[in-house]
Amino acid sequence: MNFSCERGRVALRSAWTTVEVKDAIEELLTAFSERLPADLGARIALKPNLNNDLVALVGNSVDLRVLCSLIEGLQNRGYRNLVVCDGSNVGVHRRGIDSFRRLRVDKLKRRYDVDVLDLNQDDGVEVVLHAGARPKVARTVLDADFLISIPKVKTHAEAGLSCALKNWVGICTGQAKRHMHMDLGKNIFAINEAVLPDLVLVDGLVGMEGNGPGDGKPFRLGQLAMSDNAFVNDLVIMRLVDMPWRDVPYMVHAMEAGQLDEGLARRVAAEVPVLRPIERAPPRSRLAELSEARSLHWLKLAVRPLVDRPVVAQTAYDLKIIQDLYSLEDDGVTGLSRNPEACGECRRCEDFCPTHLPVEDIGVKTEEPDCILCLYCWWVCPRGALTLEGPLGHLERQVDRYKSAVEAL
Repeated sequence: MNFSCERGRVALRSAWTTVEVKDAIEELLTAFSERLPADLGARIALKPNLNNDLVALVGNSVDLRVLCSLIEGLQNRGYRNLVVCDGSNVGVHRRGIDSFRRLRVDKLKRRYDVDVLDLNQDDGVEVVLHAGARPKVARTVLDADFLISIPKVKTHAEAGLSCALKNWVGICTGQAKRHMHMDLGKNIFAINEAVLPDLVLVDGLVGMEGNGPGDGKPFRLGQLAMSDNAFVNDLVIMRLVDMPWRDVPYMVHAMEAGQLDEGLARRVAAEVPVLRPIERAPPRSRLAELSEARSLHWLKLAVRPLVDRPVVAQTAYDLKIIQDLYSLEDDGVTGLSRNPEACGECRRCEDFCPTHLPVEDIGVKTEEPDCILCLYCWWVCPRGALTLEGPLGHLERQVDRYKSAVEAL
């Protein structure tokens, strides 16, 4: 399906398996080929949503199948100066967690010979937004010749929905992201006016609904989308999941500022079908709202050492004050093995392998570059045919929370 207007266009393709993802992204790149840089030496920054350390198949971070296929598609067209970059959320950054390592994004550097950069560690340039917000935008983003935003589709307890516009919060560095929350709706809108992505590729394979973006439920949407306008893109995506734009603060500001208009919204409602209504994020608790109050920020800083204790963090999670519980223990998974007798006719692991391994090689070829130990094969295996080697570490809670749900996708 395609949607076009004078402001921009959005192309949608259905996809689910690795082969379908690769073919769909190839089609989308071809459809938007005139938007790609004429200079094959152009510095292209790929900005996926790597919000935290939750495996992509639960709907939080960008699927490596999408990222790998995009890199391959660009390199096949002759582009070699690529950087994969994002700045994970402030909780991840403050605790020194390497989300790139935990999500296996770091392994793309060696597989594809691309740069991989944590924007939280990058130099930043201050930009003035709303309500006193002065976040720093990463120099790598500002210096790039071409920017590709790669968002997920997920609910957001404060912003309503996270897609292309919300994904752009990650171009801000380190703890300066906190400035965005001085008025999150207006500042999401404003950061997208200050720095424009040249292209958007939406990972709508597995989304997150309910208590997103960090504690929701995965759901199968099975869509990829490409657009040359992040505002139009999000209007279309919101229609696909039956999220009214009026319920999303930054979209309201986009309407008020003239980036979108109600006539266009009516066109989208008339021409774009609802594919799968998304379960909204529940209302935030009063305690959660108080925890983000600017006037109480000094108190939050004062009690942080106490809140970082696991038992206190668990209590805060149980009281719905926070969504994210972090472990400082990286996983120690060093390999996996497969019992072919347990597989039967199932080839689900093959459908989810970002490096295109056939089922016969999964659990056999376990070294780079064949395998990047993303563990997607293990996550989706419904037959217990795959066995991990090494401790789960931070993955243990994710497995308890999500393994059954991922198998059922």
